Amino acid sequence: MQSLSLHSSSEKSAHTDLAQEIARLEALLIERRSELVALQDELRAFRALYTQLIGSRLAELAEVERAIKEAEREALGIDHADDEDEASAHETVDAAVADPVPVKGSLRKLFWAVARMFHPDHASDEGEARRRHSIMAEASRAYQEGDLESLHTLLGDEELRSYCASAHGAEDEEDKAARLLNLREELRTVEYGIKRIRQDGLYRLKLTTDEEALQGRDALTAQAAQLDRQITKARRRLEHLS
Repeated sequence: MQSLSLHSSSEKSAHTDLAQEIARLEALLIERRSELVALQDELRAFRALYTQLIGSRLAELAEVERAIKEAEREALGIDHADDEDEASAHETVDAAVADPVPVKGSLRKLFWAVARMFHPDHASDEGEARRRHSIMAEASRAYQEGDLESLHTLLGDEELRSYCASAHGAEDEEDKAARLLNLREELRTVEYGIKRIRQDGLYRLKLTTDEEALQGRDALTAQAAQLDRQITKARRRLEHLS
């Protein structure tokens, strides 16, 4: 009788511990999701500001510099066809600098490479399918926003591939145990998203800009002003060549 009582007490304690852990993870997941959304909003707003202040000026400067090179070739009597390879190389470099969004062709190839690796159709069970769905949702976001770096990160993350292919192990367990495992999987996916944003080059630039702002300096405006001076100088040179 005493043995039965001890067993019942131990089982009740295990269920209580499981419920407490579920509650803890649910609260933590809400917190992490809010953090991820806030980071995404910050990065989106900074990307828009950077494109407006810096990206547009880089594109303008690249265009003027291409016009200068063309004017110099004409002044020297160089046949454009003879210099086609060099001009093409410069255009490729300029486009990479001026346009923060990669060309659709490269972006599409990367997206499909990620899809081949993480598509839910390749999952061995429902748990793995859910993990793959989360990863593909992130890949779709990156594709829509022209986020080449995120797609590269997804494609090259060994830990993520291992996590995605890991055994689910909770399909035949009680509902609470399955819920606990699902929460851990969701939390890991969200925390990966947070990690990816914090490692993003543009986000690191945002942090540097924020630090400069605390010192009373507007780094983006200063960079924009410097680019304006370069553009003015380049336009004067182009006028002189014309």
